Amino acid sequence: MDKKTYKKRNNLTCKGKGWWYYRLCWGTGIDHNEKTIPLKTKDKSVANRLGKKVDAIADDIRNGVYREDQIKDLLPWLNEKGTSEIVDITLQDAINDYLEYRVNMVRKSTHQRDKVALKQLCEFVGYTKPIESLSYKDIEGVNGLIQHLRSKGCSDVGINCSLRHIRVFTNYIYDKEKIIPEPIKFKLIPEGVQLYHYFNECETNQIYHYIDENGIDPFFKRCFHFYNQTGMRPSEILDGELVGDWYLIPPEKRKNKIPMQMYLDDELKAILLEVQSFRDTKLHCKDANVRVVDILERTIMKTVRALGFTGKKLTLYSFRHAYAIRRITITGSIHDVMREMGHSNPQTTMKYLRFPEQRRLDDFPSLKDYILNHKNMPKNMQDGNKKMGTQYSNIGNLLGSSSS
Repeated sequence: MDKKTYKKRNNLTCKGKGWWYYRLCWGTGIDHNEKTIPLKTKDKSVANRLGKKVDAIADDIRNGVYREDQIKDLLPWLNEKGTSEIVDITLQDAINDYLEYRVNMVRKSTHQRDKVALKQLCEFVGYTKPIESLSYKDIEGVNGLIQHLRSKGCSDVGINCSLRHIRVFTNYIYDKEKIIPEPIKFKLIPEGVQLYHYFNECETNQIYHYIDENGIDPFFKRCFHFYNQTGMRPSEILDGELVGDWYLIPPEKRKNKIPMQMYLDDELKAILLEVQSFRDTKLHCKDANVRVVDILERTIMKTVRALGFTGKKLTLYSFRHAYAIRRITITGSIHDVMREMGHSNPQTTMKYLRFPEQRRLDDFPSLKDYILNHKNMPKNMQDGNKKMGTQYSNIGNLLGSSSS
């Protein structure tokens, strides 16, 4: 860092409430800066002696060479070890502080993903790497983290997920903790347009039939039916409370902090209560909700493998995507489906419009009447309210391309 020339004032050892401290002043007017360093003594002679130690590093403090924690490391009366040696903050030290800060700031699943992403970083660059030596080259360089994860078989989508969490961490150590002198900037991998992976009607029926024919507890069939009919995220079935016919989830328990208010019929209410009762049998686990979702996820993955579905990655979340495609076809309304799905950004909902009508017709034969009725509508009815952009005739404008 280039050293600047400052107009200095006298460095005074001043007395306040019986204690002495060192006042470092530089600059004038709007450029005036002042920093006080406690000397932790009431003895003037001791204060003068300690003040000389501060004098030795005063110019470097003015020029921003040392961070606050490094000043404490250099002045023995300010650190527990009583030493005058700068101790580098390691990547592991910074991550520990960051995860402690984040634990009450984000959802458990997000915090867990933070841990996974930062563990990948640590295992690649080293847990003891000084945080100040971390740079963009460690991440996107020729031999950086991105190439390392690719060599291990990680997908670009998965790598980008880790990079987003790492980016939040590097912003934290720059903006909040000010441990590094400048931000670490790196780019995500270009992914192109990613289509959602969903269960079509045939696949859903095959899953139900497989459960019936292979002696699997029908409880799982009911669970999958619930997800297919509600479009809830996997954990949301356990996060709310049933009030009459309405299932309510408070905003703090939802991904986008948007409260859920969903009407459930008698069948879906019975399944909901059954799943929550099943959760209560797992209260001895570290996190009962996570344990239940894990059991459901493992069951659907095992079923998908047994049925030999190929060409797309199908998970418990795929029921949510299937629900959204059906709803957007039936309602023709971006805003209605956005509200039902709990999306905070309409662009997220619009991605379901990327599936052409013929594909939706092939995958969901039960939607035939809705699709054909829309095609047979008079044009003025198809156009609807163009300003709102909720009818299928306006899909091309919404997506920025023509719709099929």
